[in-house]
Amino acid sequence: MAEHIITLVLSGERLDVTTSTPFVVALRDLLYEGDWELLKEDMKKKENIMKEVQTCEKLEKVVHLDETVYEPLIFPEFQEWLREENITPKDFKNVSLKGLYDLALEYADRNLYDIAHDIIKFMLDIDENYAPAYELKGSLLVEQGKIEEGIKFLDKAVEIDPWLVQAYASLGEAYYNLGDYEKAIHYWERELEYNPNDKITYFMITEAYYEMNRKDLAVKALERLLEIDPDNIPALYQLSQLYRELGNEEKAREMEEKIMNCKPKYPTELEPWARVMLKHGRYKEVAEELEKIVESSPLNTLARLLLVVPYVKLGQIDKAREILDDIGQNNFWYYYGKKEVLDELLTEEEKRACGIS
Repeated sequence: MAEHIITLVLSGERLDVTTSTPFVVALRDLLYEGDWELLKEDMKKKENIMKEVQTCEKLEKVVHLDETVYEPLIFPEFQEWLREENITPKDFKNVSLKGLYDLALEYADRNLYDIAHDIIKFMLDIDENYAPAYELKGSLLVEQGKIEEGIKFLDKAVEIDPWLVQAYASLGEAYYNLGDYEKAIHYWERELEYNPNDKITYFMITEAYYEMNRKDLAVKALERLLEIDPDNIPALYQLSQLYRELGNEEKAREMEEKIMNCKPKYPTELEPWARVMLKHGRYKEVAEELEKIVESSPLNTLARLLLVVPYVKLGQIDKAREILDDIGQNNFWYYYGKKEVLDELLTEEEKRACGIS
């Protein structure tokens, strides 16, 4: 039952704000994409709700009603309010479920899977053919390790909507986790049919072929990626590694040359670019680029750690030691996880000089 909170006087008219008011705004935002008219069409027989809507519409003449009115929205409390107001899924005729989908994702991101699944159930109670709800449930189940159960929901999603790209991505991940690499590749290729510019998927296909010991096909997957993104540094780097494993040193060097003609634009490009540049003795260029990055982002630990190598090679041992001491004290596990980069690029004598054991 709604409780009175405060009475406002607006242009001589008394407006009662109650405990229901924030929930009505949330209802509008979550299920009607901010549209009062669609909400009123569905709620026209709900006297209490219509009264709240009238109050909100009058309030909006002087103040903007947005998520600050109801956040943080606790979904179980929202559901309880719906029950108190005798609002059921069959009342929702003109809704959009995207807001609920996003809310379920927010709960899942906070590892509150039970509530996320409750929201998905609510979506399916409203529309049993809402494919994104099946996709989300299947994806979350896969994420939780319930892979075979998740696959059933993902299959249902693509049965309802064969163009639902994210479902193919999740099916690929599910079968990859089961070790069925051929099926994983099948679904990732289906994903690329609808979204050929999804660069991450090419890497996933490459990894699956690698697990199958089909390095030749792994190469082809990355070559396809380079057709749409010729300067993709991680792809060029991985290709150089694959060509080398296949005994094609000429192609491996060709990929490295291309990397050295690029500049890293994204965080994922920094390490492979630096590795190749440092391998070929381009110490000064790497130091200058990394110093710019550290200057603009002082907390970029990877850039600072990579700086150790050119500093040592250029004889700036004190600078290298200073970085290592700081990272060792404040980010020991990060340093430990990335130590192999230093092991690969520095000699034993150089490591001793800057205190790496």
